[in-house]
Amino acid sequence: MRLIVLALLLALAFGTAQAAPLQGGDVNATVVLFGATRTPNLADENSATEYLKVDVGLMGTENATYQLMDADGNVYENPTYKPLSSGKQLVNFLVPKDSLFKLINVTPEGGNPIYINWWATPKGSNDNLIVRYYGITDWLINPDEQGIVVQVRVQNNGTQNLIVGPENFTLLDQWGWPYHPTLGFDQQIVVPGNATDRVLVGFTGISLPSRPAALAYDSGAANQIVIMFERDYVPLSDELVYGTSAATSTATAATVEPAPASALPASDQTAQSEAVQAPAQQNTTSKISSIKDKVAASQARLAATRGDLAEKTPDTNETASTSSSASDSSAGISTDI
Repeated sequence: MRLIVLALLLALAFGTAQAAPLQGGDVNATVVLFGATRTPNLADENSATEYLKVDVGLMGTENATYQLMDADGNVYENPTYKPLSSGKQLVNFLVPKDSLFKLINVTPEGGNPIYINWWATPKGSNDNLIVRYYGITDWLINPDEQGIVVQVRVQNNGTQNLIVGPENFTLLDQWGWPYHPTLGFDQQIVVPGNATDRVLVGFTGISLPSRPAALAYDSGAANQIVIMFERDYVPLSDELVYGTSAATSTATAATVEPAPASALPASDQTAQSEAVQAPAQQNTTSKISSIKDKVAASQARLAATRGDLAEKTPDTNETASTSSSASDSSAGISTDI
């Protein structure tokens, strides 16, 4: 029983470590998303699905229902969830592997829906490459140590071939202690303009008090890239989630309070707002009352821009940090949120 409780606490600690909290609410209830992790679907080893576990805090209400929307507008409903004695809930969605998300709808019991934009995918870059971090996909625990697996992708923006392997990555805990990979993908040669697939890198031997805080590429080098989990996880802009006009018309649907303003570099917000072309003007007083209505309102505009977006370098929809700045230093546009 003690090991089960310890594993649960560590799972929540990982969720909190990988993202800055997002918050939304109204006069009756407040919802806080502390983080999310993905874990394999152990019930079916050949399954194309995995579990997304969201660490949720509720205030002003004891229960809620949840809907999650992915980047393609698909909606996932009826998750399982476990109320915790702390007042939190661990909400478990069964989703396709490697899905990216853009919106969660939390409806407090007897209350109105609260819509919260999901986290953008963090990235870091230097003059030659871009690293994207997709989060923790699994963790291991025994009485002496931890092990975690993260998912990443590396894009070659330089002019020469790039050799990429697990050894390029270093995991840093909250005290800056480095952990080196012990398992992962086969070394790859990435030609200019190409990228690796989303690959897994595993770290073991992590002490129990350590909390994963950052992922470094070529740690210690002059052009190292460091992605800080809390600082570099920021919410998607309304423009990316709804489209410009839909975002304006639903501005009063819920109050969203993401991470502190200091965690939101101005250049990231500029890049995000430019990533979707402004559609035709709508009636800004209209209010879209359900998550599926919001999808329908913006899907036509998103489809109209999809062809143009696909022709551009997939970079600026995601948050960024480099060894010298948390600002996005790369050009281009991405549909990968």
